[in-house]
Amino acid sequence: MMRVLHVSDWHLGRVTYNEPRSVDHDTVLTEIIAVARSEKPELIVHSGDLFDHARPSYPDMSKATTVLKELAAVAPVVVVCGNHDSPLLFQLFAQLLGPDSGIHFIDKPRDPDQGGILRFHGADDTVLRLAVLPFVHSNRAIDAFDDPHHWRAAYAERIGRMERMLAAELLRDFDDRRDIAMFAAHLHVGGANFAGSERPVHASDYYATNAEDLPAVNYAAFGHIHQPQKLPGTQVPGRYAGSPIQLDFGEAGERKSVVLADLRPGQKANIDIVGLSGGRQLRRLEGTLDDLRVLAPSVGRDLCQVTVHTQTHHPALSELVDDLLPDAVVLQVNEVCADQKLEVLTQDAVAADVEPNLRQLFRDYLADQGTTTVAADRVMATFARVLTAVEEQQPAVMPEESLLTDPLESDRAPVAAEVSR
Repeated sequence: MMRVLHVSDWHLGRVTYNEPRSVDHDTVLTEIIAVARSEKPELIVHSGDLFDHARPSYPDMSKATTVLKELAAVAPVVVVCGNHDSPLLFQLFAQLLGPDSGIHFIDKPRDPDQGGILRFHGADDTVLRLAVLPFVHSNRAIDAFDDPHHWRAAYAERIGRMERMLAAELLRDFDDRRDIAMFAAHLHVGGANFAGSERPVHASDYYATNAEDLPAVNYAAFGHIHQPQKLPGTQVPGRYAGSPIQLDFGEAGERKSVVLADLRPGQKANIDIVGLSGGRQLRRLEGTLDDLRVLAPSVGRDLCQVTVHTQTHHPALSELVDDLLPDAVVLQVNEVCADQKLEVLTQDAVAADVEPNLRQLFRDYLADQGTTTVAADRVMATFARVLTAVEEQQPAVMPEESLLTDPLESDRAPVAAEVSR
């Protein structure tokens, strides 16, 4: 048997609504190291997006290499390049660490017999064969796999062809009494459930690949989708390990985890999900100030989006929310004012068969969208006044103009006195 620890999508350097997530990463990475030391896997696979940016900061690179070295002290580590990672940076890491390092950076797709298949030996003469496939950008030719005649093929067809070539070498002379087959990739398999925090251009139907093209392996370790889940629509046992922290509010409420897979020749993988704390949680809070006052004791140090319902605009609302949630990190405060939206007219008020006029259309708009700081009825009244002036081809007279033309009270007193005499 060989035990594999599968982690993914750390996104070191992530910033959520201007809040750096390094504190949360420190928490979960310490937990992952503890899991590795207690469970003693014989292989650790990171299935991509080690960093959040292709040009990570020096502290993030230092953190990544430090944690990977801690893991490599337990077992060999394979890191597959994700769509957020830099292949050139992975090449540099590999050169600096040297060929004898216990950390294997897979920077780009490789020919099946030129590094595309890795082999790891277990204590009981078991051999784990690992096929690796980093993220493939649609506009990049891969010399090891591509025939120029296929460069314009659909993305799914192209990835499927790579997977079939890897599978052919992976299973060549395969002995299911001794050998274990595994596949590690950073890909979007069609049907996976998105968290909403993935890079949209690389998490779309265009980049979806087919589940039926996956190699027949004991376990498939996938990265790219942040919500932990089984691989969709396939008989191949495998999982998206998911991100270890909630990266954005699309992941609010998710329980984060890593995967432990016990692999035996000729048998289906035994998969165990090990929960992580996830660091500080992302929370959406909504209600009146009184409602928030009741919720405050349960919020703690969470990162919060807050929506406050008020009767009228409150200019110091953010300060009040900060006072109510002193330990939380308030990322955003949204205000919903009762007086900034008009009531929707009923069908009794507006005949269904009558074409709405501009006043009705604008009223519907204010009922749906509201205003920002000015009461909606004042905006509606001003719009009606301007529209009437346009219809009558007369200049619009605003009540506010009297503030500029009327004399001040101090100027009026002498006049009044003169009249009285």
